[in-house]
Amino acid sequence: MALTRTQMFDCRKKVMKNRIFSGLQLSVRSKILWLVLLSTVLIFGSLDQATAQQRVLVSASKPDRVLVYELDSDTGLLALKNEVATSNAPGSFCFNEDGNRIYVSLKNPGSIAAYEFGQDSELTLIGEVDTGAYAGYVRAHKTGKFLFGSYYAAGQVTVHRILDGGGLSVDPIQKIKTDDNAHAVVSDPSGDFLFVPHTRPNKVFQFRIDSSNGELVANDPPYLIRNVNTGPRHLWFHPHLKVAYGSDEQGGSISTYAMSSEKGTLTHIDSLSSLPNGFSGSNSTSDIEVHSSGKFVYIANRGHNSIAAFAIDEADGSLSFVEHAAVDPVPRSFNITPKGDFLIAAGQQTNSLKVFRINESGGLSHTQTISIEGDPWWIVCQPR
Repeated sequence: MALTRTQMFDCRKKVMKNRIFSGLQLSVRSKILWLVLLSTVLIFGSLDQATAQQRVLVSASKPDRVLVYELDSDTGLLALKNEVATSNAPGSFCFNEDGNRIYVSLKNPGSIAAYEFGQDSELTLIGEVDTGAYAGYVRAHKTGKFLFGSYYAAGQVTVHRILDGGGLSVDPIQKIKTDDNAHAVVSDPSGDFLFVPHTRPNKVFQFRIDSSNGELVANDPPYLIRNVNTGPRHLWFHPHLKVAYGSDEQGGSISTYAMSSEKGTLTHIDSLSSLPNGFSGSNSTSDIEVHSSGKFVYIANRGHNSIAAFAIDEADGSLSFVEHAAVDPVPRSFNITPKGDFLIAAGQQTNSLKVFRINESGGLSHTQTISIEGDPWWIVCQPR
């Protein structure tokens, strides 16, 4: 049947209307798709930018404060984001396992301050407890329930309870007299055992940790004895192997220890010089750290003013020398970023921070040196 002109016009109008509507639908869908894509780019772009920034904290005196830096993982450059005044000169400090609180040991006459660490690099004081002596080294237990401290001058170890709000118990759970020059306090990866290197008596004290109440019990034997003038100072455990590495302050060496996971005791295996052949100047080692990959270990030389890098045999934990990287005098402390891509060393005498990129062989490539005001004592990167 033939259509009238009016019917043909109505049909054409309907067709045109459907085409326009379909076009509008496509346009709206396209816009929505583009908005989704743009939002995704912006969100993930911001996340990438956020993860590219790693926070580095430094304790410094003159004036007394904690400095908060951000390290750009792409450029290897530090940028100061915050500085917080402390009630006294800050020394060593540590993060808790979650990375949202720090515990700072303060000198003269001695106290420990607890801070909440915010996402915008702000530090909020939770509280401060008097310890009566300066803790040269503090370390939080992996459970987040206890804080251990070693006291160089007082020759003792303490255990404080970490309260629900992050503060510390006013009185320690324990205060144990050990020996002169208690230099560090380090638990093994399991969190069941605690070790305290002492430089003067050349001993590493060994304890069992009661995880229910934080109390320390002397192990059997209660300490490992090293040779005279070795000076065990700091200790760091391998993340996978039953091995630990120590810095020998007077010995100018790095020591390898076997760890008994059942007994919680150390056995000295070997020591290698941390210095180049032919070096005849005065030197003492300080800090030590194992790379998160377990492939390398680094030790600081004060006198030679270098970081010595060693490769770790992944089968037995034995060491082979990689290189010496020159740092500014005097490297008391350094730390490796959680990603394992950078090492930052403090020049205590020169009031400087030196940043190195860690390459695949374990060697160090310098990216930046910055000056700061007053005596950088300790460096710790925020765990991720």
